[in-house]
Amino acid sequence: MTQAEDTNGQSNGKYTHVDFKNPSTGELKEVEFGWSWTLFLFSWLFGIPLFRRRCRACGFVFLALWIVALVGPWLAGGDVAATALLTVCAFLGLLIFLGIKGNEMTAKNYLEQGWRFAEPNSEAADFACRTWGIAADELMPVTAKR
Repeated sequence: MTQAEDTNGQSNGKYTHVDFKNPSTGELKEVEFGWSWTLFLFSWLFGIPLFRRRCRACGFVFLALWIVALVGPWLAGGDVAATALLTVCAFLGLLIFLGIKGNEMTAKNYLEQGWRFAEPNSEAADFACRTWGIAADELMPVTAKR
């Protein structure tokens, strides 16, 4: 895995990301450690970054919030200010949460969908398991798991 040359705002100062591999297709995905700027800045766009990371449930939450934002004022009897304030607070709260936990959620989601660490014996994979609370058996290659 890649080692950072300086801490540069990274969560550990040594590793910046860990790679996951789809055992069926050989596709590789990179998941960074620490704050997710992509999810923080762009998830409000109908959850598109979440769908791209295969985190569909979270993506649908943002779609639902957009529906509430569009239909809410009509349901609230025209109280646009109150509905807008609640919607903005909900969006902002979710965006901050995704900035903090988004990369961890992405990694765990990949593992649940059958992806594995591309280099399971690497220090970066070990760091990912310790940081994100992933069980050690997730480090085993797909062929070794039952």
